[in-house]
Amino acid sequence: MSEERAPITHGGFISMDAIPPGVDLVQEVRAINDAGVRIPWMWVLTEVRVEFTAEEDQPALTFGVHNEIGAVQWDEGEDTYLPVEGSNQEWVAYWLAGSHESYLQPHSEVPVETALRALAEFLETRRRPTCVEWRRGESLVEALEGAD
Repeated sequence: MSEERAPITHGGFISMDAIPPGVDLVQEVRAINDAGVRIPWMWVLTEVRVEFTAEEDQPALTFGVHNEIGAVQWDEGEDTYLPVEGSNQEWVAYWLAGSHESYLQPHSEVPVETALRALAEFLETRRRPTCVEWRRGESLVEALEGAD
């Protein structure tokens, strides 16, 4: 009897090394979105599993979908990058794997197809997607300090 796995999209933090052979993450995310999501969904994708206790910094693509709207954010070390063409003016709520409320910075929302292209490119190149024009945004620490 084979062990049944939950879909990879049921976890909010996904590492490329944990994606089972034959699983197309872009198609899985597209299927969730095409079903008509009621709330914005998001995930954080890294090359290898993140150990939150470790001091390693590795690039991460945060991406989300909400019908025609998508979202992307690139984090590398303490630097955060947002799309130059990002449309939201305020922080926006997205739900990590559709379950846990989280927030994305202003200017992180883009057309959903842009977000899916960025996801596909990162999966292929393991580098910051070039299909998005990026600008430096506030790090989480800077954003929290600015909230005082």
